[in-house]
Amino acid sequence: MSSFVFSDLRVLGQIGTTIGLGLLFDTLVVRAFMTPSIAVLLGRWFWWPQRVRPRPASRMLRPYGPRPVVRELLLREGNDDPRTQVATHR
Repeated sequence: MSSFVFSDLRVLGQIGTTIGLGLLFDTLVVRAFMTPSIAVLLGRWFWWPQRVRPRPASRMLRPYGPRPVVRELLLREGNDDPRTQVATHR
């Protein structure tokens, strides 16, 4: 930015000065005064999103597809496989 300001070309100097002044305005005025003021004026409407939607259900909980069949096989009574016991106790 400072190389633009101190350039010999007048147009580049103007661009650099504009960028520098815009950066100072944004830093000192907008972020320091306007953002907190807008937050106070808008109150709870300032924070977005208002309601966070719950995540979609896991594939293991869906009533269709191959997972219910696997779950049914794992939960059958009389299955003495130790891998089944670990899988059902999660």
